[in-house]
Amino acid sequence: MARPKSPFVWILLAAGGACAFCCTGTLGLMALGLFAGDDSGTSGGTPNLSRSGTPGEPGGFAFDAPQGWKTQADGRFILEWDDRGDTLGVEALRLPAVPGLDDAEGKLARLWQERVGADWNDVKPNPMVMRRFVANGARAFFTAAVVRAKNNDRSFRVSLYLVEAQDRLEPLVFIQSFMSPPGSAGEAMSASFSWNTSYARVEEALKGVRGSPVGLPLVDDAEVVGHFVYGTSTAAQWVNTYSGSTTMTAVSYSIDYTFGANHSFQYKYAGASGQVGAMKFGSEDDEGTWSAKHDVLTLTGAKRTRRYLFIGAARAPDGKRTLYLMPEHPGWSLAPGAIGQNGELYVAVD
Repeated sequence: MARPKSPFVWILLAAGGACAFCCTGTLGLMALGLFAGDDSGTSGGTPNLSRSGTPGEPGGFAFDAPQGWKTQADGRFILEWDDRGDTLGVEALRLPAVPGLDDAEGKLARLWQERVGADWNDVKPNPMVMRRFVANGARAFFTAAVVRAKNNDRSFRVSLYLVEAQDRLEPLVFIQSFMSPPGSAGEAMSASFSWNTSYARVEEALKGVRGSPVGLPLVDDAEVVGHFVYGTSTAAQWVNTYSGSTTMTAVSYSIDYTFGANHSFQYKYAGASGQVGAMKFGSEDDEGTWSAKHDVLTLTGAKRTRRYLFIGAARAPDGKRTLYLMPEHPGWSLAPGAIGQNGELYVAVD
């Protein structure tokens, strides 16, 4: 996608000089959003996703910023506040609509690279595309990552959403910022601890987002059917400060699910934990029926019932299907810390 050569871009950059966000490079993203053309290409990354439902927001989309957010002349919304001497902020801005609802995940990945990647450093390829509902029950596709401003190398957390809006996808960007007092050490590390705090304001803003249609499941049954595997492992080495001897402990396990088209499921678990050389092993299996309603996957097994929050069902870079799930626990959340700690990415093996 070619970026436009427009003097208005530089006017916008100059006009933002008095704003605390002006030093972040975010106005470059806003300029791209205002003047760049739409990308309507598709890659077939979201197969078999339902397109029915009932009409939602009139006109397809609306975003009402929460009370207290400052509306800028260029259409952005900004909120800044003091947090124990540090300045936290969230900025929201819209980009031009993307025609069509097909291949939303592919379109989001391209938009992330072409728009966000153009104005920030450390923008990784192949972003993890997730799904959620917005305020009125319309579906949205989103990704987020910590990036760095090109002009001052400060850390920011950028989230990009594509909200279903009748015959198009409406992009919405949230930019979380952190600024410590002059002379403070370790700002990048302090910023990393602030993202969960400022994300609460992003969720507050998302309560004002409405799309269309509504009444659809977040993940279709056809996307659930298949054989999926998740695995994880961690290890730690311990040093005795008196003797200098070392030991290592580890935890490793895998979960194997087969979801049938007849809504049956099979579950297999295998794990090991303890001191290396003397680890304890365990296994478990179950079977029963599964159902997907709204954004929850329920597995009613012979031994127990398990519930998962759907986070996504995108394809991996190698084309394999995935299911991104979060096991049920108190305080289900899409905060960055919750996803990082509790999310389980299952990859299809068939």
